[in-house]
Amino acid sequence: MATSYRFGVLSYQIIGAVCSLFFLGCAAGAFLARQYPPIAVFAFFACMGLYMIASAGSFELSEKSVTHHNLLGTFRMTWAEVRRVELGTQGSIILHGEGKRFALAPPAYWSGRQKPEAFELLRKTIDQLGVLTYPSNTADYKVHKNVRVRKGEA
Repeated sequence: MATSYRFGVLSYQIIGAVCSLFFLGCAAGAFLARQYPPIAVFAFFACMGLYMIASAGSFELSEKSVTHHNLLGTFRMTWAEVRRVELGTQGSIILHGEGKRFALAPPAYWSGRQKPEAFELLRKTIDQLGVLTYPSNTADYKVHKNVRVRKGEA
C-alpha cells in the first residue's frame, strides 16, 4: 500500500483574503472620493488576492507522485519524471521533468497535521532520486507547466 500525505497552504489563503479585502476597500474608497484612475490598480491587486485563494488548494505527496488540487484544476508529476530540482530563495521547490515543471509551495507555508511526514517523504524521495538540485533566484516566481491532469486521467 502506497503511503501518501496531504497538506495545505492556509497562509496563502489568509494572505489572499486579506489582500482582496484591503484592495477592494481601497477601490471603494477611491470610487467614493471620485478618484477613478487608482481603481484599476486596486482592482488588479484585489484580483491577485483572489488568484492566491483559488490557486492555494492542497498538496498530496505519495511514494509515486506529487499532486496539487486547487480551484484551477489538478496537477500531478510522478517522481520518475523528475530530472532536476530547483530551490528558490524563499523556499519554493520546483520539480523539472522533460518539458514539465511542478511548483511546490515552500515548506514553511505548509499547514496540516501531516506536514512533518510529508516533508520527510519529500526530502527522502529527492535524496533517493539522485538528481541535480540547485538554488535559483527565479524559482519563487514559477508555476506549473504541462502537469495538468485531464478529467479522464485521475
